[in-house]
Amino acid sequence: MKNSATKEKKNPTSRRNFCKNTALITGATMLPVTQMNAMFNVANDKKLKIAVVGCGGRGTGAAIQALKADENVELIAIADAFEDNLKKSLTRISEAVENSKVKVKPKHQFVGFDAAERAMELADVVILATPPGFRPQHFEYAIANDKHVFMEKPVATDVPGVRKVLASAKLAKEKKLNVVVGLQRRYQTNYLEAYKKLKEGNIGKIVSGQVYWNSAGVWVRNRKEGQSELEYQMRNWYYFNWLCGDHILEQHIHNIDIANWFVGEYPISAQGMGGRQVRNGKDHGEIFDHHFVEYTYPSGAVIASQCRHQPNTMRKVSEFFQGAKGTVSTAGKNSEIKDWNGTTLFEYNGENDVNSQQIEHNRLFASIRNKEVIADGENGAKATMSAIMGRMATYSGKVITWDEAMKSNLSLVPNTLTWDSPAPVQPNTDGTYNIPVPGKSIVL
Repeated sequence: MKNSATKEKKNPTSRRNFCKNTALITGATMLPVTQMNAMFNVANDKKLKIAVVGCGGRGTGAAIQALKADENVELIAIADAFEDNLKKSLTRISEAVENSKVKVKPKHQFVGFDAAERAMELADVVILATPPGFRPQHFEYAIANDKHVFMEKPVATDVPGVRKVLASAKLAKEKKLNVVVGLQRRYQTNYLEAYKKLKEGNIGKIVSGQVYWNSAGVWVRNRKEGQSELEYQMRNWYYFNWLCGDHILEQHIHNIDIANWFVGEYPISAQGMGGRQVRNGKDHGEIFDHHFVEYTYPSGAVIASQCRHQPNTMRKVSEFFQGAKGTVSTAGKNSEIKDWNGTTLFEYNGENDVNSQQIEHNRLFASIRNKEVIADGENGAKATMSAIMGRMATYSGKVITWDEAMKSNLSLVPNTLTWDSPAPVQPNTDGTYNIPVPGKSIVL
């Protein structure tokens, strides 16, 4: 949601030129996630002002969780490309939390392509939850203007966006700004406990694994009469790569991130296959309905990755890893470690644990209060890059290396948009969209 006004050179943090003024990098040092108790205020009792950018289900949910995470916060601004989304979200938020925390004046309900920047200017903490194609420019603007950030995953849909997020994450650490990314499994107790056991050497070095997000798929928003192509794609955003990045990125990133975390590295190459067999209608845009990727890591570990959007098939959202001395499995709120004889060495059942998405916000606000720093930005960018590399592999049918992928200048997201702009992807004369073809499609 960026406007098309002329760029200015004098003010590097102005709403109209923030996209052009941050150097791009390929990496940064990540601070460890701060360990702290949740749901409390300390000596710093400043009222923290929150702005929400992106009023879909996740933005609405994140706003509610943020308002419940701290006693002395208030929602003061809200932004979306569409007014109807904004109004529905504000109603849901107002119904879910006490009225004293929702203080969004009509003049602070921003709609359009410059809505995000106008809302962020009013806040101490911003929630970024638009379709992920817009995330790099919104994150860059937030950090340039000294805001603490919660942003949903993934944090980009193309490699130039990943590099932009890495640059902003580096700047956030220099400014001691908190950045939490919605890869909530890293805040979830069963994963934390399993990871602790792995660090103690219970199963030895991980050599292989399998990670899954196999499901029936998500919502479809059909084209309505009178919609421009741009409006249609933005409302049905899950099915267009400039906005979503395909479901290997938008959903399966969670499982790929766990593989990276448990192996302790980011992949150096990926190869795989995919396509669309079931969800292949006009309203399914240009994305695949299944992906299979083999990720190879510097240590030699190989992780097999599956994701699928096909009804009436096996559902599995979980992770399995094999080490020199045993195995670890994680699913839902449970985790288990066994040796190669089948003996259970560790088991965790988190059925009654606090929702991990709530924990993210609890820790974010506690960290702000304690003047500490959570720095999820770099990992969020590299997890995103891992999933993008997998998409490149399935779309092309080629082996894709991290180093070559990180050099890509193939940009999916326009620098500027107005409602008069052409959509970045155009339909064929029959209303279908061009689908990636392995062996032919250009991905770098």
